[in-house]
Amino acid sequence: MNGNCPLFERLCSHAQRAPLSMHVPGHKNGSLLPAPYAAYFERIMRLDQTELPGLDDLHAPSGAILEAEELAAAQYGCARTLFLVGGSTVGNLAMLLAFFQRGEKVLVQRDVHHSVIHGLELAGVHAVFIAPEVDVESGLATGVSEATVAYGFECYPEAKGLVLSSPSYYGYVGELEAAIAVAKRYSADVLVDEAHGAHLHIDLHFPASALQVGADAVVQSAHKTLPALTMGAFLHLRSAADEARCRYWLQRLQTSSPSYPILASLDMARDYNESLIGENIVGKLHAFHRTLEELCPGVRVRNDDPLKLILRAPDGWNGWEWEKHLHKEHIYAELSDRNHVLLVLPLAHPENWERALLPKLVSFYKGKKLKRTYALAYPPYPKVAEHSFADGWGEQAPSEFVSIQEAEGRVIAEDVVPYPPGIPLWMAGEVVDRARLQFLQHWLSSGGRVQAMSHIQDGFLLVRKEVI
Repeated sequence: MNGNCPLFERLCSHAQRAPLSMHVPGHKNGSLLPAPYAAYFERIMRLDQTELPGLDDLHAPSGAILEAEELAAAQYGCARTLFLVGGSTVGNLAMLLAFFQRGEKVLVQRDVHHSVIHGLELAGVHAVFIAPEVDVESGLATGVSEATVAYGFECYPEAKGLVLSSPSYYGYVGELEAAIAVAKRYSADVLVDEAHGAHLHIDLHFPASALQVGADAVVQSAHKTLPALTMGAFLHLRSAADEARCRYWLQRLQTSSPSYPILASLDMARDYNESLIGENIVGKLHAFHRTLEELCPGVRVRNDDPLKLILRAPDGWNGWEWEKHLHKEHIYAELSDRNHVLLVLPLAHPENWERALLPKLVSFYKGKKLKRTYALAYPPYPKVAEHSFADGWGEQAPSEFVSIQEAEGRVIAEDVVPYPPGIPLWMAGEVVDRARLQFLQHWLSSGGRVQAMSHIQDGFLLVRKEVI
């Protein structure tokens, strides 16, 4: 690491002066913590400061925060990078509000995170959702195709933008570059939720990042794959002309008391990236994958990002059951579904973690057969579907609870979101169809979790009272 972390250095310098805190936050540099808590939190709380002289202001940066953002922009190859303390969620909201006006048509990849859906709703756009391709063998979505994006723009040439999610939770990128090129032929802005791709630029053998292939604005969750604190994220902008609009919305959406430890961790994560450039991380990850496949043939589902390891569940197990089995050896996965368990590998040389992981996986899979046929792991979405967020009726419509079995054909009054991965099965205002209803029932009966306002775990959905 280069050790050039301006914000972290300013915070450390302030802490080393043993300052007397007569300001917020109330923990007073951690000095009020009882002993059991102080052992874990006291040192980090010394860095948990407010907008003091020399520590800058996230909402009007002119010193250490601005310098840290400029270093990040230089590394990622964009005009501006804005630090976020509300995760990719707040970045997606601000990005969509900054680029699109109420009533404008926008093409949107259907398997986006629900924060993107919320941003579309707040912006009041007229969304045209396009379905991703699905891998036949695994049942997982692999990204939208060039042909689907081209079809969308042929049908809606007036669309002002294209909103994509790449890489997927499972590490698929698909035809990202080609899809962006299509949008550019129609002079459309391209916005990408790249929450899972903050590491892609450090090695040319990773899939290309959205910034590298022409996206106009990109949001990344630094905390997902880099050594940053949870809720630390980046908003990258290709053009400096878009900065003012994005900062305008971030001032309205982010807390006025941002966490300095989170901000400092973004500074450190960027510096960590520098240490890995030229270290052949991808080659070493591929070597780990080859070793795993030699010892456990067929266990890995191939994808685009080697940092994401998709494991097949053995025959007779679903993914949720297999994940619980891994817990017995204190291996905690990122998520599971009906067929798989997903591990997010460390962005570090495998010799630092391979010895802890590989023998346990080999032991777990020994003597077990793998599934050869898979139930659909991905919801069956329409290829193209319009959905207007311009009228904002969703939160106002009279609604009632009905049993899941009776919900077919009714208009859903809430977002129904399998979580993880956080992709809405239905958005408020969509009609409950049989295919997705069956998917939901199977998901719940197999052990999957769902986020919704209603008593969905008890078998009820919230629908509009008006019957169509």
